[in-house]
Amino acid sequence: MAYSNRMSGVLGDYANIRTIPAYLSAAYLLAGLYQFGGIATVELSWLSYTLGAEHAVLVSMGAFVVAFAGSSTRQFENYETWEQVAIAIGPAVILGEHLTAEVTDFLIGLGDPLGMQLAFLATVVSWAVAVR
Repeated sequence: MAYSNRMSGVLGDYANIRTIPAYLSAAYLLAGLYQFGGIATVELSWLSYTLGAEHAVLVSMGAFVVAFAGSSTRQFENYETWEQVAIAIGPAVILGEHLTAEVTDFLIGLGDPLGMQLAFLATVVSWAVAVR
């Protein structure tokens, strides 16, 4: 990416850099909504292809890793204990819900759709703490 030397160009460069976290946040939230049932089906009509839960997990985890690596506090040890717990809960819920029946059963046991809504909320809090 080329950077500008003039003031208007520098402001434009800064605005472009600031849009990347916004795109990552949107992708993370949409993938979470899809994984936890807030969005029913995502179908690519032109390709006759329906996205599955594994796509949501890949997008969520990819966005989480990129955003955490790009945050101002990259070292996990630099976070307070409650922040470390909040950050760890997000990926644990995402992967646990997708990979194990026990986590899914627990979430559904909390109430349908309440359990999945709480799981989504936990991942959003995790995201917010990680990218601060």
